[in-house]
Amino acid sequence: LALERGDLQKHRILVQAEPNKRLPEVLGNRVQLQQVLLNLITNAIDAMAVKDEPRVLLVKSEAHEGTGVVVSVADTGAGINSQNIDRIFNPLFTTKSDGMGMGLSICRAIVEAHHGRLWVTPNTPCGAVFRFTLHANSRVSAGA
Repeated sequence: LALERGDLQKHRILVQAEPNKRLPEVLGNRVQLQQVLLNLITNAIDAMAVKDEPRVLLVKSEAHEGTGVVVSVADTGAGINSQNIDRIFNPLFTTKSDGMGMGLSICRAIVEAHHGRLWVTPNTPCGAVFRFTLHANSRVSAGA
């Protein structure tokens, strides 16, 4: 969110961040996982920049099935056409006039390399919610 603060302010997007400090620790490549979040947030900003208000970005993390964490990035943008929802993660598929169609496919590859899952659902009443799961660190540290 700090990296995108300028664009969030420029487009008058209300940010609601709901980090959960009581989540299990996950193992992963910090840079890659930050790239996933950055791409999802950037896409949300782009989706809302062309729409009238309200513009709300909700980023939150929650426990997932007792074995990990689910992170969600929800926006109130235009949403994803039902015809495109199954293709949105395909390489080279884009709905943006200046898009390359690589961001979401790379995000999915990163999440899957971390043994997680990335998917999208419609947001109510408008927009999209991207969610991804990460498994908790199952290693038990002795005496630490």
